[in-house]
Amino acid sequence: MSDFPIAFRDSAQAQEIINKLASTERLFVVSDFDGTLAHHSTDIYAVPVNQDSIDALSAFAELPNTFAAALSGRHLDGLKKVFPLRAPVLLGGSHGAETEGEESALSEDMKTFLDRVGGELNAIAADYEGAFVEEKPFHRGLHVKAVYERNPKEANAALARGLEVDPGDYFVTEGKNLVEFSATTATKGTWLETHRKTVDATAVVFLGDDTTDEHGFAVLDQPNDLGVKVGDGDTGAYLRVADIDEVATFLQTLLKARQDFLTN
Repeated sequence: MSDFPIAFRDSAQAQEIINKLASTERLFVVSDFDGTLAHHSTDIYAVPVNQDSIDALSAFAELPNTFAAALSGRHLDGLKKVFPLRAPVLLGGSHGAETEGEESALSEDMKTFLDRVGGELNAIAADYEGAFVEEKPFHRGLHVKAVYERNPKEANAALARGLEVDPGDYFVTEGKNLVEFSATTATKGTWLETHRKTVDATAVVFLGDDTTDEHGFAVLDQPNDLGVKVGDGDTGAYLRVADIDEVATFLQTLLKARQDFLTN
């Protein structure tokens, strides 16, 4: 058996895993958005989406005993601005702290924490042209992608300063050109655990490109489930695809295998 993660392209082992997933009783296909279904962009609301991937998720959600979701670090309202699908596709935002149709609320301690952290991050961002702080219901994130494109050394310095901000009793995560503070214990992993039970899935496929997606890969029962890592980097996923175009190829391949299984 090959060492994991295995490469998707031209891999007989990858096709074997896909065929097994396609024949599960109740399949749940979940994808991160940025860097997986769409390219990263300095304008967070003008991101190029891969339509083939979107079409595949839409088709999964229409099949019997098959479910699809987008699970993003974006807050739910922000995700809706860039992700074109709605029910029956499920939507999860804020790294799993939000789910469309479910209520979520901040305590006073959470609000105080986010106000403090947001202020400190804004002070850092002011020192770097192109840096900004994104405010989500449960998170505050220092973004430095535009800084990195101009001066990687400055971007890394900004991130280092962001990581020095005290998270107190809460959490901080470093992503791609991002330091993000969270006022919730929810992760993509906890979201997957909860919602695989909601749809009574017998197998889950989760695709993602960032370090925050590793929380999702960690809760999967691989290889009965499947984590798909997009791009380079250490990962707990069993399968690796090169980029968002290969994500689309993977999703279309799994979709065809699922359709064939359900019609035979």
